[in-house]
Amino acid sequence: MAQENGAIRTVGVNGSEFTFERMDHPMVGRKMGDRKLAAVWTTGLPDGRNGFVTASVNEFDDGVLYGPSSVPGAVSDFAGSAAAEVTIRWLEITNQQLIAKAVRQRDMMMVAAGVSAALLIVAIAFR
Repeated sequence: MAQENGAIRTVGVNGSEFTFERMDHPMVGRKMGDRKLAAVWTTGLPDGRNGFVTASVNEFDDGVLYGPSSVPGAVSDFAGSAAAEVTIRWLEITNQQLIAKAVRQRDMMMVAAGVSAALLIVAIAFR
């Protein structure tokens, strides 16, 4: 469900509210497929590293269709497009966090294996 207030739209997605603001964007007026881009709506999503990832929804000049920037295609309502965009961006953030965690765990295992090997060599040498 979307609430409109001029240049601000609030959308509820899975129990959370996101405020999309209409932005001046260099792509406005350009063709995307068979439609012209009329506006770009953006919001920030926290990425868990003291930063934000931008989620954006494209509004087309026909006044009917909206397109999440993360996936091709268009949706007939702003709320549906915003929900798709927020969900895709949230999944990207979660995936990046899982990859970073796996890299940290792998690095710790390599350090532990190296230390274990060094201790084993020292134990064998001074037997």
